[in-house]
Amino acid sequence: MHNEFEKWLTDFSKERLPLWNEFPDFDLYMDQLVNLGNRYLENLIDTKITASMINSYVKKGLMERPSKKKYTTTNVAELVVISLLKSIFPLETIRSGIKQSIKDVSVTDSYDYFANLFNHALSRVSLTNSPQVNSLPLNENMIQLTEQFAVHAVIYKMIGEKLVNLQGISKNK
Repeated sequence: MHNEFEKWLTDFSKERLPLWNEFPDFDLYMDQLVNLGNRYLENLIDTKITASMINSYVKKGLMERPSKKKYTTTNVAELVVISLLKSIFPLETIRSGIKQSIKDVSVTDSYDYFANLFNHALSRVSLTNSPQVNSLPLNENMIQLTEQFAVHAVIYKMIGEKLVNLQGISKNK
């Protein structure tokens, strides 16, 4: 099991999000947006993106409304970020975080910062770079490793939500 996990981890660390300038520079129809989003995220999320998800994100104010049924580069970036974050944050927290992140910088710069941060963190995932992974004999105790990552995920989720909420409160004062 150790070799299988190590191979997966090595392959996983090579995944990356596209930067803004790698997005299409033309508007997309819904089916094109769905296909592109799924292609960008196929190895990073468990659930396929659907048109109904996108419609829901637009309705809830997480994504800009399409113009004449066409979606822009901004919509592609929003879809990537939402799709990645929705597994850990409520949609309302994501909506608030997106609005805060583009308040003082352009959507382009905000997205590229997120993508570069994500890509850098992902590239550093390995058996030797992760003290959580490196500290356990993987062939003996995979459940303890799983528990360590789960605990870290929960803690970081709670910290992230608090930061978004505090930022939202301070902006409203």
